[in-house]
Order: sequence, then structure tokens, then C-alpha cells
Amino acid sequence: MRLIGCEAAGRGIDTFETAATVNTGRVGIFHGMKSYFCQDKYGQIAPVYSISAGLDYPGVGPEHANLHDTGRAQYVPVTDEEAVRAFEYLSKTEGIIPAVESAHAVAYAIKTAPQMGKDKIIVITISGRGDKDCAQIARYRGVDIHE
Repeated sequence: MRLIGCEAAGRGIDTFETAATVNTGRVGIFHGMKSYFCQDKYGQIAPVYSISAGLDYPGVGPEHANLHDTGRAQYVPVTDEEAVRAFEYLSKTEGIIPAVESAHAVAYAIKTAPQMGKDKIIVITISGRGDKDCAQIARYRGVDIHE
């Protein structure tokens, strides 16, 4: 079994508007824990960005750092656009409105499933309530929700 964590890459890991900590951060200490954090060249915590409020944090918990360091889990970046497309896809095809946080995992599954054998299984943890995120998705798509 493989464990894959999907990080909020925001506008991309090649930009400063990301929260993909494992992919772009480095080891540091913040809020009393040693883990991976997005930092500037002086070790100060850097501002991060993600469409997802729940993933818009400059670090990961020590458990994720350990899973990464030991090779037990792989962490992949997923952009806002990929997460929004996955949010819309799952909502339309299955009637399940995922939280934007979970939509990151759905996006990665959509991307990787076609390369997998038909005998393989993907398990995605869908958490939260996506109905609270509908206005955020509409704003992202440029829809004025107050019309």
C-alpha cells in the first residue's frame, strides 16, 4: 500500500503563492514543533497561499515530516486549478461536494488513475463539507455571488 499526501500548491510550487510545504519548505521550528516549513532565506516563516483555508498554513505536522523522511509517504503538489476542477467533477458526476481540502486528493486520483491497472484500488479520504466552499469556488471562477 502506498500513502500519498496532496499538498496545496496554490498557484504552483514554482511561485511564492503556494503552501506545498514538503515540496518547497525546509526543516525549522515553529509553534514549538520541528518540522518542514516555508521559510525565507533568514529562516523566518514565509507567507503562503492556497484556495483552501484549511491547507493555507506554512508547515506540516511532525507526523507528516516523519512519513516523508522515512519514505513511508509521498507528498505531491496539487494546484488550486486542479483542486477546483476536481471539486466540480466530483460534485457533478457523483453528487458529492467535497471540501476543497479533500478536492486536492480527488485531483491527484483523477490524474493518476488512468495509469493504474484495473485491479488496483484508490482510497480517498473525503472530509468536511464542500457546501461551505461553493461561494469560494464561484469567486475563483469569477462568478459574482451577490448578483
